[in-house]
Amino acid sequence: MGTWGEGPFDSDGAEDFLESLEELTPDARLVVVSRLLRSAAVPLSEWPRDLWDTEVIAAAAVLAVNVSGDDPFDAEQDVTEWLPKPPPAELLSLGLRAIDEATALGGPWEQSWTTDHSRADALGAIARVRDVLASAMRQTG
Repeated sequence: MGTWGEGPFDSDGAEDFLESLEELTPDARLVVVSRLLRSAAVPLSEWPRDLWDTEVIAAAAVLAVNVSGDDPFDAEQDVTEWLPKPPPAELLSLGLRAIDEATALGGPWEQSWTTDHSRADALGAIARVRDVLASAMRQTG
């Protein structure tokens, strides 16, 4: 799988995931995103073999973009209106746990960066996703 940038939508896996959601209804997208994040909100060592970190990060970013109504990550599709509003509070928590597992220290995602600069930029994008989800959780809780 190729990665061409540091944003959560800048990889083949993320692009494939977005394309799989594109023709679905908002409710069906919510089901897919929920299932994916639920599968990833467990220790990385327990992830199903067919679960990819780039898809998990993209799913969490889709959730964050829908919460904020703004896409600072420049997805090729307009994903800001892809999910029903407001998303369930449990989904915000799942998104945070899933993105933490996907980007765990020593994990495949963390080790996939060829330069420290690229890794730092990617972690900055991840931090923006986390901030949106955490802020939304505080507002709902």
